Amino acid sequence: MSPAAANPLDPKSILEQAFDMEDEFPGPAEDLLLSWLLSLGADQAPAEAATALLPRYSGRVEGKSDTLPIVKLHRLLEQVAVSPPATARRGRLSARTRS
Repeated sequence: MSPAAANPLDPKSILEQAFDMEDEFPGPAEDLLLSWLLSLGADQAPAEAATALLPRYSGRVEGKSDTLPIVKLHRLLEQVAVSPPATARRGRLSARTRS
């Protein structure tokens, strides 16, 4: 896939490559999901991206064993799709008071 044809919901084709591997995807699913999340643009909501991508991959995991890393990746993507948006942090990182 050429850079111009890259999917903005999967800018580095991380998920596409994993789901193309199907049963051969070695995992760990959590690491790949984190890589995908970090590849998203700052203006792209992860839940919206996951919701849009899920139909593309759902058929690839139907009927497969829950023990396969690719099925775990799909379940994690489903969790991202229903997760609430993160709220912006304001103020100090620490709640400690000065002595």
